[in-house]
Amino acid sequence: MKAFKLSEDLKPLSDLKSHAAEVVRQVEETGRPVVITRHGRGVAVVMSLETFEGFCALEDRLELFQAVHAAEEDVAAGRLHSQAEVESRIESRLAGLKVNEG
Repeated sequence: MKAFKLSEDLKPLSDLKSHAAEVVRQVEETGRPVVITRHGRGVAVVMSLETFEGFCALEDRLELFQAVHAAEEDVAAGRLHSQAEVESRIESRLAGLKVNEG
């Protein structure tokens, strides 16, 4: 994502209401997001779909990283389970789901 330019990329909500096509064109041409303000405070961001998808992918990777980090902490702290115990827990949960479905 290109660097935000405060002088160009900050627009009041009234601009979006009356010039939405121009705001979208600016995002497409510059590759930068536009921050929409209401009463002088940022309330929304207009960005390209590509940029939005990139943020979603980063969020997914962050969640995975956090899960791996938590697992590493569990291992370091000795909070471990045998494969048999894990399989038993999974089977119990699956059995519970089947009972609830029926």
